[in-house]
Amino acid sequence: MSALKRKWILAALAGWLAAVVPLVASGAEIQLTVSVPHPDAEGGVATNRLRLGMTPSATNAFDPSLDLKAFPSPGLSAAVWHPEYATAQQSLWWDLREDAFPQVWEVEVSSDRPNASITISGAAPPTVPNDCSQGQWTLRDTETNQIFELGVSPLTYQYLNTAGVTRRFVVRADELSAMSPPEPQNLWSPRQGRASVYLAWSGTDDPSTRYHVYRETAQGTVRLTETSIATASFVDTGVDRTVPLTYRITAVAESGCESGYSTPFTLAPHR
Repeated sequence: MSALKRKWILAALAGWLAAVVPLVASGAEIQLTVSVPHPDAEGGVATNRLRLGMTPSATNAFDPSLDLKAFPSPGLSAAVWHPEYATAQQSLWWDLREDAFPQVWEVEVSSDRPNASITISGAAPPTVPNDCSQGQWTLRDTETNQIFELGVSPLTYQYLNTAGVTRRFVVRADELSAMSPPEPQNLWSPRQGRASVYLAWSGTDDPSTRYHVYRETAQGTVRLTETSIATASFVDTGVDRTVPLTYRITAVAESGCESGYSTPFTLAPHR
């Protein structure tokens, strides 16, 4: 068996391991795909996939149940280096760390294909509703010092490879500050009916902000808006006006992050 074929078997084994190792839900993670044209690869493209993230069950050391060591592969090498590992020369395809911002990953990419175009693609995870702790992910090319945001829209970055030269990238996850919008103000009721309450409040200056309406009675608190609304007013219908009613409003940012409650507004029972 040739050395090249043995290498391709190792690469295939690595892909199989990536498929059978169970995925562990993390607080935040991204997937990067690094590829280069290669005549001996399946489909004519050699590919490495990197998984970077954070989860409460991980540590900043090597976790065998979460992290996956990189195998040597022909045509392309893309791996994550972790500066806190005790053993030197530790390279990984998967690197999940403790659930804390900021986090930095050093990615090294090299290929034996001269003048071939190497492509790095990836995107941050989709926004989770009401999650105000999501981070901002960036990719920096240390060769050009270009910084790219790994947002909801996928990134595709290409550069021309130099054989024998390792290109280094830095992936960084930072916490976004002030993600939660301010609470709505001046909640009141301009008018009420026998079984309805018209509510109005002062919204924010951000036109993308939406709102949720909550009603509180002795039986508990319920959200009246199935989905957030764009207007700073709401009519609550089919209401039992014989009991005290308390209303609160929250603001919802475009990211899905929800503010705290507004100052409550209470209506006395209608006699």
